This record gives sequence, structure tokens and C-alpha cells, in this order.
Amino acid sequence: MIDPATGALSSWRVRYWDRPLDREACTAMAAKYAALAALEAMPPGPAQDAALRAAAQTWPGCLRESQLAGPARCQTRKVQALAGLSAPERPRASWRADGAAPVVLWADLHPLLADLQAWRRATAGEGGPAGLLAFVKGTSAAPRWPADPALLIRVGGAQARVRMAYAWLAAQAGLGLSALNLELFGREGPWDARTGDPPPVP
Repeated sequence: MIDPATGALSSWRVRYWDRPLDREACTAMAAKYAALAALEAMPPGPAQDAALRAAAQTWPGCLRESQLAGPARCQTRKVQALAGLSAPERPRASWRADGAAPVVLWADLHPLLADLQAWRRATAGEGGPAGLLAFVKGTSAAPRWPADPALLIRVGGAQARVRMAYAWLAAQAGLGLSALNLELFGREGPWDARTGDPPPVP
């Protein structure tokens, strides 16, 4: 018998790398990396604090990326995102083959993190994964998430926390959490494996 959860995840994985990265996503990523470079150049103070808050709200997780990946990697990613704007749209697999998987993965992770933040603000995090999926159902966020809470729990655990967004993206991309984090941050660290992470789904 085919496990419905595994079968559903297999279909997500096939679609993930086949889908093209659209120009809107490329524009957003190029703007993000330009904003991160500007932040690096700003002196500490109220203006920088306001810019940090604005960046974190627009691209959740970007400050962690900037800190861990560093300016040089972020500059490379900016160049890759800008190149995507001047070329025909192409599948995510093509970006990955060209060494630009981090641009793709961050383009997909930011909205997932934003969904979690919006759900928490609206509901105080009530209902766990099922509550999250009920919240996004019928919205533009719904296609980013599975319809079945059992699949999300299987992949990301029973707590709807930030880690769940990483786990769901990793599962779609056919990556373990450590492999995903290596792509996102360019280096290994204590964030790769944490107590409470569910085992990888085959």
C-alpha cells in the first residue's frame, strides 16, 4: 500500500525543482541583497535600526542569512538574482545546476516564514500545524503549504515553529535540514540539527 503522506510529498518534490523561478521572485531577491549591502554600510544608530526592522519584516530570515552567509556570498547571490531578471524564466533545477540554489531556496523560504508570522499575529499560534493550514486555506499562501496537516506534522513535527518552515522547504526540495542549511548559509553550524527535529522523510 502507498503511504498517502509519502506519495503526496513525492509529488511536491517533483514539482519543486521543475517550477520556474519567476521574475517577481528575482526582483525581490535582488532588492533584498541590495538592502542587505546598504545595511552593512550604515553606521549604527536609529536609522540602521529602522532599516533592520524593515528588512526583517519584508524578508523574514534575511538578517540571519546576512550574518551567517556574509557579505561576499550575499553579493554573489545578488548578481545571480539580477542575472535572472535579464534572462528567460527557467526551472529551479537550472538555477541549482548553475550554483544559484540559495537564491531559489531563500525566495521560497521568506514567504513561508512570513506566513508563520502572520498566523501567529492573528491567532497567537493556536491550533498548531492544523491551525496554520486552516489560516492559509483559501488565501494566496495556500499553494505554498500542503493541505493535509498529517503531512506537515510528518515533515516538520507537531509544533508550528520557525523550524517547520525550514523542514517543509527541505522536504519539498528533497534535502535534509543540514543540506538545506548549508545551501542557505554556506557553512555548517549548530543550527543544522536540533533536538525535536523529526527524522527525514524518505
